[in-house]
Amino acid sequence: MSDALTIQQASEQCGVNPVTLRAWERRYGLLKPERTAKGHRRYRSAEVEQIRRIVHWVEKGVPISQVASLLSGEQEPPLAADNSMPWTQARQDALQALEAMNVRRLEQLINRLLADYSHGQVIRELTDPLREQLAVSASLSAHLALLEAVLTQKWAARALSLSPRRREFGWLLVPVGDALPALELAMVLQRPLWCLQRGVDMDALTALLADRQRCGVLWVMDHRPSASQRQRFWSQRSLPWPAACWGRVVDTPPATVTRLTGDRQAVTEQLLALEAMDRTAGVTTVEDNGGTP
Repeated sequence: MSDALTIQQASEQCGVNPVTLRAWERRYGLLKPERTAKGHRRYRSAEVEQIRRIVHWVEKGVPISQVASLLSGEQEPPLAADNSMPWTQARQDALQALEAMNVRRLEQLINRLLADYSHGQVIRELTDPLREQLAVSASLSAHLALLEAVLTQKWAARALSLSPRRREFGWLLVPVGDALPALELAMVLQRPLWCLQRGVDMDALTALLADRQRCGVLWVMDHRPSASQRQRFWSQRSLPWPAACWGRVVDTPPATVTRLTGDRQAVTEQLLALEAMDRTAGVTTVEDNGGTP
């Protein structure tokens, strides 16, 4: 089984939480990984491809309960999958929970969705649209604040479990502004990482990572940094690790900081490329790629 992947490796390759992979196996019979003598799951290439097919249909809006019949050929692929289901109902349920200030009900709803869908899809289809809807009206600002408080605490707890092992490459996510965008990115990345709750000065950052040989730093920008913040965050001309920044508003970073572009999934691919560069070329700094946020 040397060529087979562990559940964590399959999770990282396919962008699906291990909890979701287990649910697809146990609840829906969509996966049949091999087992070691000790009972650990192992995913060969055919099983990894099956995961990707499942992700394909789920992201087209097909309910997970209907994916098995599509994979077996018992059901014809829909001409135009309805991406609103089950998300329209989920957003309505979440809004009702917020109106009732029923945090437990809201968390239970999110947990049910996470059992069947990836963190990235739950964020993209549920929490992103819900936050946009609540942000439109000042009268709903308290609802928005409550939602963001729940999400911050929930994603922060999950982010703790992503901490890299001692010899494992990991990204340190440093928020500039609100911490929630960094935590949401962490949920989509589902890779070895740390996620800070606030920005820190470069001197403190360098001291924190002084004994860490394999790591990179990603600043997640929630607002345009001021001149003083730029000086605090990027006060060194050369950096001892790969460095990047991404967000809604990113001013021109120094030459040693790569500006990442696109959505959260695009960031995942760009960070993988930076990791590969670090492994193969042994680089200590990364030149600006000239992208735009």
